[in-house]
Amino acid sequence: MNNGKTLKQLGEEYETAAQQVKRRIENKRKQLRGLKDSVCSNEAYELKRELQLLYAELREAKEIAEYLKSYYEPHAGRREIFSYK
Repeated sequence: MNNGKTLKQLGEEYETAAQQVKRRIENKRKQLRGLKDSVCSNEAYELKRELQLLYAELREAKEIAEYLKSYYEPHAGRREIFSYK
């Protein structure tokens, strides 16, 4: 249940979540840069994999935020959320 929140408020919560994910990405990138000589190490591989997942999470959070915040605005040819064409 959304506890009486508007779609715009929920969209703003998704924006906040996206910012948190962005900070996690920045931290992981710093960790990866700190590895220097072990670019092919298991740790580097794991960090790169985590970054891939975080980038997908960030993209989805941003898309959902925009969709919710603009839900009631008139759109010519509204696209469906997650329509990867």
